[in-house]
This record gives sequence, structure tokens and C-alpha cells, in this order.
Amino acid sequence: MPGSLAGVLAEVAAERARQDETHGVQELPDGTGGGAAAAEAGTARRETDAAAGAGTLTWRHILMEEVLEALAETDPDRLRAELVQVAAVAVKWTQALDRRQAMPETPAQPALPETLARSGAPQVSDVQAVPEAPAQRFRAIVDVHVLLVRGTELLLGRRAGTGYADGLWHLPSGHLEAGESVVRAAVREVQEEVGVVIEPGDLAFAHVMHRAPDRVGLFFVATRWDGEPYNAEPNKCSEVAWWRLDALPDDIVGYPAAAIAHVRERVPFALDEWPA
Repeated sequence: MPGSLAGVLAEVAAERARQDETHGVQELPDGTGGGAAAAEAGTARRETDAAAGAGTLTWRHILMEEVLEALAETDPDRLRAELVQVAAVAVKWTQALDRRQAMPETPAQPALPETLARSGAPQVSDVQAVPEAPAQRFRAIVDVHVLLVRGTELLLGRRAGTGYADGLWHLPSGHLEAGESVVRAAVREVQEEVGVVIEPGDLAFAHVMHRAPDRVGLFFVATRWDGEPYNAEPNKCSEVAWWRLDALPDDIVGYPAAAIAHVRERVPFALDEWPA
């Protein structure tokens, strides 16, 4: 079948074998990370989001975002997950090329008879309708956010060096990775960003937000954890601080501020940045 996953993966395996035969097993440093790489990854994400919103999304946008996000990572586990996503997108693009090349050319449509052209729109019985191409399946980006609540206070971190909303306060948060549940992602992100361990059973789901055009954010609340929160990612965050829930800072990213308000009001779902 043109574009089959098995066929493409077989070609990838054969290419890997050729590379090993030519170069042997290579042990090289990663060479990833740094402020410039993070900024480029942020730019690629914004370009992809803009193209998706404008209906001009291409495979180049998607693959470039995944590649640059990989180049921005220094943690081996997160780098590995990003590289898997790069490989998956490359395979999927290859499948799309195979299917495209296998499609028969559409025969030229005959010109309308002169009398029919003068009389207006053709009737179904006169000209066979051409079926529309199936729409591309929507591809959402899922992120998780955790509200660490201590009495009447909420923990926030000030972003820095990421290329997105630097200088503004935000919740501990991050992208869902391949093969990961949203609960596991929430536990992982909190541990990576503020150094505390949350048992999955201590996470309470509180809110979901669909942000235009392709972001789905899941918000959890935790009031119990092991350890004392601290800034565990100083390359991405300049400080962490506790804020009163009724006196949050003005310079907080807009959508988590809205989500926090929804959580406090027990609103389970909201749209963000969609046209009214």
C-alpha cells in the first residue's frame, strides 16, 4: 500500500544499516541547548501556530518546529523524546509523499458545452461532480499545567530565556510527550521545574482550555507533595514565588490567568482566543 508505515520503516532500517556500515557506531556529544536554540524553537512554534491559523500549514513548518525543539533540549530524556517526535514526523511526511506520488493524475475536465455555459450553472445530470479531497486530520498540541496550592497561596514561576513570554509569571507546565499520560506529564513537569514530587493520586483535574488554533491545556490542582518547591530550571525560569490567590501579579501570562480564575469559579471548560 503506498505510504504504508511498515514500508517506510523498512526503508529507514535499511538506511540505518548502511550508515552503520559506512561510519560505524558513532558516540558524539549532543551539542544542544543554549538561549539561541530556545529562541529559535519559540519562533518556530509561533510560525507553525500562525500557519495553522491561516490555513497555510506545511510539513516544513511541523518538522522544523520538532527539530528546533530538539536542538533546544539539554536533558537527555527530554532530548530523546523530542528526537523520537522528529523521526515520527519525518516518517509521516515520507508516507504522505508516497501516497501523493501513487495518486493517479486527475483527467482534464471537458469544457462545458456553449449552450450550457450560457444557461448558467451545470446540472448534476450534465457534468459529473468531482469529490472534494478529504480534509487533513486535526493535530492538537496538548500541554499540562499544575496549580500548587498552599493554603490561600499559589506557586508561580517567572519565565526567562525560553523565547515565549519571558519575564512573565506562569504555572509549572509543559507539553505532553509521546507515549505519556497527562497525569504522568503533570507529575514530570512539576518535578523538573520546581523540584517536588507529586503522587498521581494527589492531582485533582480542574479545567480544560482549548486555545486557538491547536492547543489543548489541561489544568490540575495539587495541595500535597514531597519536598520544598525551588527554581529547578534556572535556564528557563528566573524565580519562583508564592502569590495569594486573590492578589496574583499583573504580569502573568494571559491564558493561565484566565484558567486560574475558571478553576476558582469551578468552570470546567473554556475557549481562549477563538472568535466570538
